[in-house]
Amino acid sequence: IQGRHHFGFLLGDSGCNPAAPCCLRIIILMWLARPSPEDLVRNLTCAALELASIKEPNVRQTNNEPSVVMEENLKELKLILIGDAETDHDETRGARVAAAAVAQTNFAVGVVSCLDVLPLEVRKNAAHVFANLIRRPDGVAFAAVIVREPTILTSLTNAYKDDTADLALICGMMLRESARHEIVAKTILEAPVFWRFFTDFVRLKSFEVASDAFELLKVLLVGHCALAASFIRDNYEAFVLHYNLLLQSKNYVICRESVRLLGDLLLQRANFSTMMNYVSDRENLKILMNLLRSKKARIQIEAFHVFKVFVVNPRKPGEIILILFNNKSKLVAYLRNFHNDKCDCQFEEEKALVIDTLLGLQSNHTTRQTAGAA
Repeated sequence: IQGRHHFGFLLGDSGCNPAAPCCLRIIILMWLARPSPEDLVRNLTCAALELASIKEPNVRQTNNEPSVVMEENLKELKLILIGDAETDHDETRGARVAAAAVAQTNFAVGVVSCLDVLPLEVRKNAAHVFANLIRRPDGVAFAAVIVREPTILTSLTNAYKDDTADLALICGMMLRESARHEIVAKTILEAPVFWRFFTDFVRLKSFEVASDAFELLKVLLVGHCALAASFIRDNYEAFVLHYNLLLQSKNYVICRESVRLLGDLLLQRANFSTMMNYVSDRENLKILMNLLRSKKARIQIEAFHVFKVFVVNPRKPGEIILILFNNKSKLVAYLRNFHNDKCDCQFEEEKALVIDTLLGLQSNHTTRQTAGAA
């Protein structure tokens, strides 16, 4: 009412200018008729919950009314939060959208629960709105909603399947954006589904989906150093068991990226105790020595960056020294011809250090024959 009174002189009210252009009147009327950010969130939530409540898949696919409502409201929300080629985002209204999405507790649940039945473009808009809300400076409040509602993360992670690649990639993006908040990352790490990233998700036949899952794994393990370090320490045996399976994968990309990520993890200051435990285990050393002899050059180089930590560790256990000593001649000969065409001074210096350290190993540890050769 106040808005109409404010624009009365443009709308031709008595006592005001009756000559206002017709098109301007229409624009102002449309502006006044726009639903508020709170209405958009409310309408979208109701439509999403209605669509999600339909149990029969065929009925869900053909029930267009709530789907159309979602499409219209998502377009408006995306325009407010992100803008388009012709319109900038509206930060003031965007803040109201963010507040309403938190206050309307079923908003996130509703959107995620019906992603599988939305048309692809509508699904993308839903993901953009969701991701924007989580990326905002005040996104921690929306992240808290995600953590409070277990079905959200469960639904998103369950989308990692070969037969729903389009859905999996969209849900993967939503998960990665959410996991940038520590409270979400902690929830995923501590959930049983986390181990499925090692056993299932990164092993999917779809290259795009498996790669997406691995990107999320990296976000979880290196995006929050202190959190991940604490989790790995508390679950060290289970973590190494699962991780070593990735290192021994026959899939080139999985193996290469896993070795690279392992190197990044072990060299983080927060993971010092984990690094010392890992490079003190003979089984881990054997895996890295095998990778060092891989037929793939990229895997060889990534393996070297982990293998060197075993060698230069000043506190090597006897069984590690014994394996290295028993294989010293072969290792030195191999490393002397190891990627000599690589123009990298630091790499050459590190290789020389590893060779010198191997040559300096003493034979007085060979009495521990129970450890055996690699």
